[in-house]
Amino acid sequence: GGNDTTRNSISGGLLALSQNPDQYKKLRDNPALVENMVPEIIRYQTPLSHMRRTALCDTELGGKQIRKGDKVVMWYVSGNRDEDAIENPNSFIVERPRPRQHLSFGFGIHRC
Repeated sequence: GGNDTTRNSISGGLLALSQNPDQYKKLRDNPALVENMVPEIIRYQTPLSHMRRTALCDTELGGKQIRKGDKVVMWYVSGNRDEDAIENPNSFIVERPRPRQHLSFGFGIHRC
């Protein structure tokens, strides 16, 4: 486990730093920001694209009917760029407040 996700995060993080030289400078000036930068990389460069599940019962989500047996897909990148949940979601910010507020590896007790 972790081969694809680690590779995607590292390469995406290096790209984000090279495309955002102001953020790279902040990191060089304050190496303590690494602790904050890592979850920001995981949010910004979502290492998994999606997860598909099969509905076990009829339900409604966001005003849409989901029937038992329907295939449902959650696109992590969409959740990680949700403007209602994350301020300035399309920007890479190494000192972002609450950097672990993302869906890259799920949520709750089984969150990575």
